[in-house]
Parts: sequence; structure tokens; C-alpha cells
Amino acid sequence: MDVQKELLSGWGNNLSIFSNVYNPENNDEIINIILKDKISNFITRGLGRSYGDSSLADNIISLKNYKKLFNFDKSKGIIECSSNYSLGELIKVILEKGWFFNVTPGSKFVTIGGAIASDVHGKNHHLDGSFSDYVISLKIITAEGKLYNCSKNENPQLFQATCGGMGLTGIIVSAKIRLLKIKSKFINAQIIKTKNLNETLAKLIELKNNKYLISVIDTAAKNKAKGRSIIFIGNHSEDGNLEYSQKKNFSIPLKFPFSILNKYTIKILSKIHYHFQKHNKKFKQDIDSCFYPLDNTNIYNLYGKNGFIQIQILIEENNPEILIDKILNFLQEKEQYSFLCAIKEFGPGNNNYLSFPNKGHTLIIDLKMNKKLNKVYQEFEDLLKKHKTKIYLTKDSFMSEQYFKKTYNNYDKFKEIKNKHDPLNLINSLQSRRIGI
Repeated sequence: MDVQKELLSGWGNNLSIFSNVYNPENNDEIINIILKDKISNFITRGLGRSYGDSSLADNIISLKNYKKLFNFDKSKGIIECSSNYSLGELIKVILEKGWFFNVTPGSKFVTIGGAIASDVHGKNHHLDGSFSDYVISLKIITAEGKLYNCSKNENPQLFQATCGGMGLTGIIVSAKIRLLKIKSKFINAQIIKTKNLNETLAKLIELKNNKYLISVIDTAAKNKAKGRSIIFIGNHSEDGNLEYSQKKNFSIPLKFPFSILNKYTIKILSKIHYHFQKHNKKFKQDIDSCFYPLDNTNIYNLYGKNGFIQIQILIEENNPEILIDKILNFLQEKEQYSFLCAIKEFGPGNNNYLSFPNKGHTLIIDLKMNKKLNKVYQEFEDLLKKHKTKIYLTKDSFMSEQYFKKTYNNYDKFKEIKNKHDPLNLINSLQSRRIGI
């Protein structure tokens, strides 16, 4: 079995460490790593698309060499596969048969194991929930070196701790997933422009019967225009075209040594993006363009060698505009401009202990990594503490232990299951140590 020393970072490229990377090819080799090699301080890593330090540790179990297994019931729309398949690999197979994922995040370069561990969500949470809501069952190897079958009926507590558990309960090796029946590779899309934050939030409520819905905010807009947005609406087409070909778009292949994105360029780009879009425009988008636009550009390379952070906040208040307005003011006052800032509406959450979504609104912010950001974040967290909020673990780079334990109400239940299957806390990440799991 291959073991290598590698320099790794999260997708935000804001922190890098050297790790011992183990590359097991099957379950027996995984169990040997745990029981015979007796490694500690380890975490599983998929394709490294979590933004911060949640997939960084002294030791990494990578499943890139793990033997891939795949079964597809084309009539029922159920796949069973090893967890190291990416969504993109599976789309190439399932789409032409008229199936898609019930829930997909904003990147297809995410493994099935990573999607479960993060309990990812998409532009349709308000109607369809999270990724794990369509996981029928999964198999996981815990720190005991034991293989468990888990579902809502079999080992249900381990299932609830694993879905959204950030890989801290063990190594997910396979899963069985229920798919969505579709008739086309195209999405019928529409753009709505709003003039301010109140109109943006009102439109999200008005349009919530559409399957896919997200608003992108012009963070540079001030005064009466503050919170103005481009709202993207999407519903599956029924034109019968299921011929999938991966789209090739403009790409930025190299990380710039310095950041192209700063407060001046972001202001300009935000204004151009807002004014360029045509109100009430209707058009067709293919799957890649609709769900994975940033996969096709590598635009995050523009942040330069120091990288960026992304913060995703859940706001569980009846008047979300109060906090969103405060956040937009705060960012402008601190001259921390977000290249990507979006609002989505969430539906009810599920019963998983550390899953992020719940009824409310979510705000997504990208910020360039800089010397001020650590201090700015602490002030930002102090602002959030005054409201009913929490931060998505998969996007987090700075969250404090105090804030985490205050806002994740089922942390104690998660910790109970974690201690049961990993009493020595062998499985941990830089993030889990920072927030006290």
C-alpha cells in the first residue's frame, strides 16, 4: 500500500500542511491501517472540495486508489457505489438513462462520501432537503476497525452522526442512493432582477414553488440599492434531450501570485454583473452551466496564492433582512468585499446531528484571505452571536469552539456516538480540534 508525504490544503487554499497520505485499495487495507499501523489524528479525504481545514490532519486516508464498485438499477433509479466516485463521474452514466441527483451542491468534483459527510444541499433545499435525505444506506469503517451497515433503520444513530458528521465517525466506503427521474439534460431558466434587499427576500418567497432558486447579491451596492440581486430560477425541461456532453468553458489554469480580486475590481465586477443581466430573461441551460458554473472556470485562482475563505450562514429568524443588512454594512465598513454573495431559502432540516440546513435563509460570502481577516472574522462572529445563526462546517475556516457549541444544538448527541465508536478520538481534523469535537 502506498504512503506518501504530501502538502495539502482545503479548496480555499488559505492553509496548507504536510500530511502522511495513505492510499488503501480495499476495506482490509483500511482496517489494517487502523488496527495494525495504529495511526491517530487521521481523517478521510475525497477530492478536497471542502473550503477550510475539515479534510486536513496529520494523517490522511485517501480513497483515490480504492477499488471502485458500481451498480445501477435503471428502472428504479437507485445506485449503489463506492464512496470515491465523484458526482461528475456518475452524471455521465445516469443522465443518459433519465436520472439525476435529487440534490446536488455547486461542484460536481465532490465524492459521494464527501457529499454525505457534509450532507450537502443545493438550490432546491426549500423543496427537496439535503443530500442525505436520499441516501438509502451506507457502509462505514469506524475507528474500531469494524464495518457497519447504516440506514435510518439499521444503526440509525451512527447514520445520523455520519450524515453531516464531517468524516469524524469513520471512513464511508459505499452508499446506496435514490435518484431523481428527469426527461432532459436542460434546465428552463429565468432571471429576475431586484432593486434592493427587501424586494430580493420578497421575490424569493413569491418564487419558492420553482425547483431551483438562488439570488446573487451585488455587495458593492449602497443606500437604497443595497441588497439588489440577480435571482436565478430553474426547472427541469421535458424536451426529451438526454445526450450529455461535458461542457468546456473558459478556464483560469494557474493561481496568480497576487490577487486579481480586490475591493476595486470586485466593485466593478459586481456592478457589471448586475447591469449586464436582462430582467425576466428566459433561456435554457445544460446541467453543467446551471449547477456547476464555477467548475468550468477555476475562477477562484484569481484570489492569488493566499487563497480565500467562504462563510455560509444560516439565519433562523422571521425577519432575516435585519441581520443581512447588518452583515452587508459590516463588510462594507471593513472593506471586505465579496466576489460571490448569495441568498437561498431553506426548508425544514433533517434529524442528523451536525447537518447544517434548517428552516430559514442562508447567506454565502466569499472573502479574499488577508492579514486583517482573522480579526475581522472575530468581530463578525460577535455580530452573529446576537442572532439565531450558525455556520456551515464544510465552508468554515475560522469558527470558534464557543460559537460552534452554542449553535449546533445536537452536538452532545453527536459526541455520544463519536465517543462510542472512537473513544480515543483517533479520527479528527484541524477543524474538529479547533472547534472542540
